[in-house]
Amino acid sequence: MVENTQSIKRIPGYCALCRSRCGSIAVVENGRFVALEPDPSHPTGRALCAKGRAAPELVYHSDRLRYPLKRTRPKGDPDPGWQRISWDEALNLSAANLRRLADEYGPESVVFSMVSPSTSAIVDSANWIERLMRAFGSPNFCQSMELCGWGSYLVTRYTYGAGVPGNYMPDLENAGCILFWGYNPNLARLDHAVTTVAALKRGARLIVVDPRRIGLAKKADLWLQVRPGSDGALALGIAHVMIERGWYDRDFIRNWTNGPLLVRSDNGRLLTGRDLSASDSAQRYVAWNEAKQRPMLFDPALGSYDGDNTELALFGEFMIDTLHGTVGCRPVFDLTAEVCGRNTPERVETICGVGRDQVESAARMLWEARPVAYYAWSGVEMQTNATQIARAIGQLYALTGNLDAPGGNVLFPSVPTKDVV
Repeated sequence: MVENTQSIKRIPGYCALCRSRCGSIAVVENGRFVALEPDPSHPTGRALCAKGRAAPELVYHSDRLRYPLKRTRPKGDPDPGWQRISWDEALNLSAANLRRLADEYGPESVVFSMVSPSTSAIVDSANWIERLMRAFGSPNFCQSMELCGWGSYLVTRYTYGAGVPGNYMPDLENAGCILFWGYNPNLARLDHAVTTVAALKRGARLIVVDPRRIGLAKKADLWLQVRPGSDGALALGIAHVMIERGWYDRDFIRNWTNGPLLVRSDNGRLLTGRDLSASDSAQRYVAWNEAKQRPMLFDPALGSYDGDNTELALFGEFMIDTLHGTVGCRPVFDLTAEVCGRNTPERVETICGVGRDQVESAARMLWEARPVAYYAWSGVEMQTNATQIARAIGQLYALTGNLDAPGGNVLFPSVPTKDVV
C-alpha cells in the first residue's frame, strides 16, 4: 500500500490582477501554487476570468523577474550586462540615487511613473507609490490609463461625487431593473454576469445598450442597438421621455441635485446669495419656493436649504430682484429638460438607429421596474465624445433616484482603514 503524503491547502483571498479583486481560493499542493478557483462565499467570487485562472502560469513563468538586476554596461549597449544583486543593495542604490538627484536638482526633477492600476497587479500598490512620491517631495506623477475607463471613472465623479464604476457599484442582487450600457460582463466581469442571471430568474428586468447582440443582450427584455458614438443622444432622448411623462424622482432631484438652483438668464451663471445681498456669500445658491413665492438659499457647506425644500420649483421662469436690478432666472432642471427635449424619440431614431417605440419602452421600464442598477464600460469609451456620453448616462440615471439606494448603485461598506496617501 502506497501512503498518500500529498499536502493540499486551499487559501481564501482575492485575485489581485486587476481592480475588480474577485474573491478566490488559491490551491497549493506540496507548497506549489497550482490553481486559482472562484470563491462563491465571497461577494465578488462567483466566477473568475481566464486572466485570474492563469495566475499560476504568471507565478512560475520562466521569464518572470524573481530578483533585482543591476545594469553593468552603458545604455545603448546591445548587452546590458545584467548582474543579480540583493534586495537590500537594490533598495539602497535606488534611495541613494534619488537622494542625489534631490540634492543636486531638487525633488521636483524626479517623475514617478506607474502603469494603470485598473487592469494590472499594481492596483494594491498604487497608493503606496503615491505616498512615496509625496514624501520625497515630487509633484510629478505619470500614470498610464486605458481608454476603457477614462470617461466613466472621472466624469461620474463630477456627477455623483464618486465614480461609476469604482465606487458606486450596482446592487444587482436587489435590483428591479438592470441597465448595462456598452458592457458585456460575460467577458469583462464574470461575477456580474452570474449575479445578473440569478436576478433575471427572480424576475428582474434587463436593458442592454450595445451595437451587437452578444452575451446577456440575448437575454435582455430590451436590446437597444445603438449606432456607435451616438449613445449620448440616446441617453438624452430617454431622459426626455421620462421628464415629459413625469417619470422621475422629484424628492431626489430636490434633495440631492442642483436641479432646483436658479440660473441667471443674462449670463448663464448660478444665482448666488451675493447677487441678492452684499452681506451674503457667493458660495450660497438660490432656489425658488413655489409655496411661499420667495427665494431660498442653499449652503453647500451645510448641505441644506434655509427652509423647507419640498416645494422648490423645478420648472418656470422667475423674476428675481438682485442688487443690480431684476433678472429672469430658471431652475437647472428646467434647462436640463429643455436640452433633453431636443432629442425626441423620432430624432433619436434618426441619430441612433434605435426605434422610437424602444426609446419609450426603455424610459417606462427604467421608471416602473425600479430600483435600477446600471453599469457602463468600455463600449462607450472608444469615441471622441466619450466624456459627454458618460455625463449623459449619469444624468439619465439620476432621474431614477436610485443612487446609493438598495437595488441601485450603492457605496458598499468597506473595512475601515486609514488612507496611506
